[in-house]
Amino acid sequence: MPGRLTRPDSTATTKYPLPSVKDCARAILAYRAGVPSSLVGEISQLAEFAPACPLCGVSSICMSPSISRNGAEFERRLAVTGPVTLDISVRTGRVRVRRGDADSVVIRGAVRVHSFLLSFGDPQRQAQEMATDPPIFQEGNHIRMGDLEDRWLLSHTELQLEILTPADTRVRAFGDSADLRVEAVHGPVYCETDSGHIQIAQIESEVSAACDSGAISISNVAGPVDAATDSGAIEALEIAGRVDARCDSGEISISQTMAAPIHGRTDSGSIRVKLAEGGYRLRLLTDSGRVEIPEAAQAQAWGKEIEVSIRGGGPIVDLATDSGNIDVAWD
Repeated sequence: MPGRLTRPDSTATTKYPLPSVKDCARAILAYRAGVPSSLVGEISQLAEFAPACPLCGVSSICMSPSISRNGAEFERRLAVTGPVTLDISVRTGRVRVRRGDADSVVIRGAVRVHSFLLSFGDPQRQAQEMATDPPIFQEGNHIRMGDLEDRWLLSHTELQLEILTPADTRVRAFGDSADLRVEAVHGPVYCETDSGHIQIAQIESEVSAACDSGAISISNVAGPVDAATDSGAIEALEIAGRVDARCDSGEISISQTMAAPIHGRTDSGSIRVKLAEGGYRLRLLTDSGRVEIPEAAQAQAWGKEIEVSIRGGGPIVDLATDSGNIDVAWD
């Protein structure tokens, strides 16, 4: 199972080419000098498509977004037969996928458009247009939604989706700054967001989740789990399979319902593991912290590496933290 997911490549092109640094500087200077409105339109284009311009001394004026109160809602019901595959991508917002009827996928959405001081267009009209023709595409039992086909489609747009799908569904969900939640489907489930929280529960096969900044919570999974975050806590609880959890800064909590390998790594944070019935072999290391293993000769140690077998040995539990405690428990 891959440690990190990759958003599908898009071959779509944008309507406007990205402006050069020279174009950006020229437009900004013209705006400050009070030149005709034709160049103000150029400023607007720059504000929309080049928000990170290093020369924009008026970024707080022309590039700071405010969420408009204008929005629209939609609902679509798509007929399906057999196993379903969902591919979802949003820039900002929230996605929730949960079990629904066996013969249809119901998508309820809410669109809210962000407005800029110098941007053209009516946010209410733009939201209504997207709600009238939402970015949903169906090919048999394969359903795609969001900006998978065109990465500029949801620029400055918040999209909230609630999706009811048959139990036999495979899910791939991506977000730039979005919360992702998937529950009560067969899977597999793959979720990735740059900034946001991921919640996955009651999945009957493998799960993979990754984010740069945000917490990951996974529970009640009948298969292997792979979770990675740069900054945030990871929970993988009641897992019937292998667990691989990695974070740079954050705590890791793991529990299993059947004996299987466990791999946990964090640079800064504690690791807590509750083992299932059966034997394990433990490898535990912390550079600065306490290691605690009930009913073992090395019940407590500071800044030491421990290797020990319990209940006759079995799958390897490999846990390491540079700064934090390691606590292993079992019934």
